[in-house]
Amino acid sequence: MKLIGGIPKKKQLMYSCLFLSVPLLLLILTFYVPVYSAFKLSLTDYDAISKPSYVGFKNFKEVLKDKVFWISLRNTFVYSLLVVPGVIVFSFLISLGLNNESKYVKILRIFYLLPLVTSSVAIALVWRWMYNPSYGIINTILGWVGIPPIKWLTEPKTALVSLVIMGIWGSISYYSLIFLAGLKNIPKVYYEAAKIDGATKYQQILYITIPLISPTTFFISVMTIISSVQIFDPVFLLTNGGPGYSTYTLVFYIYQNGFYWFKMGYGMAVAWFVFIILLLLTLIQFILQKRWVHYA
Repeated sequence: MKLIGGIPKKKQLMYSCLFLSVPLLLLILTFYVPVYSAFKLSLTDYDAISKPSYVGFKNFKEVLKDKVFWISLRNTFVYSLLVVPGVIVFSFLISLGLNNESKYVKILRIFYLLPLVTSSVAIALVWRWMYNPSYGIINTILGWVGIPPIKWLTEPKTALVSLVIMGIWGSISYYSLIFLAGLKNIPKVYYEAAKIDGATKYQQILYITIPLISPTTFFISVMTIISSVQIFDPVFLLTNGGPGYSTYTLVFYIYQNGFYWFKMGYGMAVAWFVFIILLLLTLIQFILQKRWVHYA
């Protein structure tokens, strides 16, 4: 029997299988079992009280005919369409400003982390106060320049915009630090060579920074798309889906079906549509990234 590192080969294989079995078991219990249970539940009529009754693909067919589902899908699409590029642009610009070794900038980096360590509930309550039409700080500032009070959370035209503003603000702190890490990995020799050739700061950003930071941009775009499609907390805490259905999103609609109207099976069917949408968006991103992601 061969010895590898003082341990027989057969025993080493046995130990390897034993160590691998632990994360594999956790993966099965925390991912595959819930996915299977969710699909099984989506094929039933279940109110969380009585026994589930099998209805086949009836829930999926009803979802496609559901007007509220399509409104929620549209709102989620509009929210993502505004938040994703907003987060990428603002995070990138902030990271450019933070990309130096000044001691004041190091202090600013700490402040940019505050939204990450603050409770989402507390943040939502602060933003609800800021959006207050009577005494909110946003309307107060707008009043200084002669703009009349805006009913941010109670008007269909502005409610979703309010969530977009909060969504961008809450995300740029984290992603600006990721962009900053990407900027630190760009070799300085590229910038030195560009300076010798007479390139301006704008040209350096356009032709060196943006291409070489594209892997980071790709990662951030995928993560922001996933998080924006899954938006729930701000909707639940600020607007509760209103006014009307103007801020209904897909995940909020899943919650309403499952825990408010007790239509668990139907809610699971909507959740599978969300899964398919996220899967397709991620696959599209991975296909397109071959054309625009450049590695140093």
